[in-house]
Amino acid sequence: MLKDDCASELRVHLANSLPLPSNVNRPRIDLIVFVINLHSKYSLQKVEEFLQHVDSSFFLGKVCFLVTGG
Repeated sequence: MLKDDCASELRVHLANSLPLPSNVNRPRIDLIVFVINLHSKYSLQKVEEFLQHVDSSFFLGKVCFLVTGG
């Protein structure tokens, strides 16, 4: 395996709902991943609710949808 040192750092924050609590120490958010479970009838409804809390500027390359259970 090729190993290369770099200055990048990956941080993952998991949340069960939006909006996130206000926190000045929270790092910048670069990507939001919404997980939609096709086996849950409430999953898509919840994602639709949470989308209302996301600024429209995030929808250009900063939001993706991961669909599971297909």
